[in-house]
Amino acid sequence: MSKQMLRMVLFTFSILIASLGYAQTSVPQPSTWSEVPTAAAQGTNAPAGAQAITQGAGTYDELKDLLKNRYDQKLLVAQVPGFYAGERERGDFGIGAGKAGVVWSHFATNMLVPQRIGSAILGGKKTSDLDQLDDHTFGDLRKGLNVSVIQNGESLKVSKFYVYPDYIEFVLETTGLGHLRDVDYNKASRQTTTTISENRVNRSTAVTAGFGFFFRFYFNKGLIRDDHDYAAIVGEIDKYLLPQSEAKELAAAIAAAQQNIEIEPGMTEEQVVQKLGQPSQSVKFGDQKTLKFNGMTVVLKNDKVVDLKVE
Repeated sequence: MSKQMLRMVLFTFSILIASLGYAQTSVPQPSTWSEVPTAAAQGTNAPAGAQAITQGAGTYDELKDLLKNRYDQKLLVAQVPGFYAGERERGDFGIGAGKAGVVWSHFATNMLVPQRIGSAILGGKKTSDLDQLDDHTFGDLRKGLNVSVIQNGESLKVSKFYVYPDYIEFVLETTGLGHLRDVDYNKASRQTTTTISENRVNRSTAVTAGFGFFFRFYFNKGLIRDDHDYAAIVGEIDKYLLPQSEAKELAAAIAAAQQNIEIEPGMTEEQVVQKLGQPSQSVKFGDQKTLKFNGMTVVLKNDKVVDLKVE
């Protein structure tokens, strides 16, 4: 078998394995999928001051074009704390998006979360066994041992972007060099390259040091392919990932609004977030919850503001 043919066989095999390991169930199953209204995901309100979406799509192809223009190869800013990234490798033979060790799955707030998430062929994993970011978002460390925390407000690069009939998929890379501090080289994946020169065999080993993750947004059947609901899709994604230009405008608007903020006793957490945006940290102790913002801490008891501290 020639080298070229062997490469094609290996590449095809790698695609098959990737589809088994990372493919998400896209056909609704009665035991795992429902389309009934539920309460909104905790801590994932639309960003305060976010831009209203006025564009629309008449066809599935127009929708894909609008979404790709908004996200593909762009810098996005994380809007909530709690994410982490895993090791990211290059694609086989330098082709494709490569492999990311972490997969995050988010289900729209009007969907019931499935009992299992993962490959339809292999049955997936129980949702209860995954890391939970909020009521509708779950993370799965599928490959490698190294992970790195994504900070709220951190920029991420969209290396690959896909639109499917039932979900939207991002392949994201970290952009900050600080993540390299989280690499444990004893745990990192390694790639060995063998070359032959002048009848000598040379082997070099490189350590995978990049971090990234998949992020999949699932919607009710028909919303993407049939309804082409661009505003609903973007509104859901914006809660977690916002284009950098819009994130800067939002930050400026929040900063201006914070110069004259009115937080009153008895306000709910939702009302506080609407005024201040997402907190940088949330700590719950019994019936008391502390929300930390830039220069301010809000204390709630039984979901009502009882104290405020300016730092």
